Amino acid sequence: MSSRGIRRIRLLFALLVLGWFFSPPQWRYAVPLWLPFLIALALEIEFGVRGWLRAATHAPRTRGRAPQPVDLERFGWPGEAPEEDDPAFWSSPPVPRAKHLWLRRLAASLAVVAFVALVAWGVGIRRGWSSLDASTRARVERVISHQAAAIAGHQVQVRCDTSGTHVGSVQEADGVAQVGGTRAWLTPSICFRLYRVIDHHDSNLFAPTGRAIAVLAHESWHLHRVTSEGLANCYAFQSGVVIGARLGLSESRAYALMREQLANNAADSASDASYVVPAGCRNGGRYDLHPTSSRFP
Repeated sequence: MSSRGIRRIRLLFALLVLGWFFSPPQWRYAVPLWLPFLIALALEIEFGVRGWLRAATHAPRTRGRAPQPVDLERFGWPGEAPEEDDPAFWSSPPVPRAKHLWLRRLAASLAVVAFVALVAWGVGIRRGWSSLDASTRARVERVISHQAAAIAGHQVQVRCDTSGTHVGSVQEADGVAQVGGTRAWLTPSICFRLYRVIDHHDSNLFAPTGRAIAVLAHESWHLHRVTSEGLANCYAFQSGVVIGARLGLSESRAYALMREQLANNAADSASDASYVVPAGCRNGGRYDLHPTSSRFP
């Protein structure tokens, strides 16, 4: 591929990334943040490998001021020497190639990848919990605190931990609560998913929405003084139906979400068996919160 073709591909990809940045929210949510960055990185690696292979497999052409043999064959008279009005000119060494050409190519590749990373970062700011205004965030925290208080049996505060002090990738937890206390913290991603349910913007059919509701219910049961992680999950999957309906989901969808969470519990808890629900977590079992009902969770 020629240098012009590579430039055209880079320009087209940059325009597509810009279009994604300014696209409607539902389009931005549909594309994972890492995907454009990965595509850009793969393209630049492919361009680099292709250029290296071409240089390694093609013999270097003889260079000078006289016409090249390939040009003579195509446009001139092969086998005939060109007129040499100035022999010194034709025999002089060629104009030297620009030095450090590979550095310029590397700089171009790094610039493309950096541009895509910058756009992805900008999209991330516009699509998550931090993209909401302060009044909306406060309203969501009040709503989820009210739902948690209904389970805890006393006044509680649920906060979305944007600082990462209590929950997040470092703590490897989506939520944490004071057992029997009044404070709980959720990750911004869980809060944002709950916000989308509350404001009827949620379009995800299963796992992410169900996970967010289950995490809120799970921490609420810790606030209720339940210490066992597995038992808190058992109760959370059952209470999540009520929470989901109160937040705006239909009862049938809330049931489907929590049944999915219960069905995936063993696989989701593979790294920590303490989160597996106990044996009595079944319809009519010891931990059934509604033993007179035939529906479970």
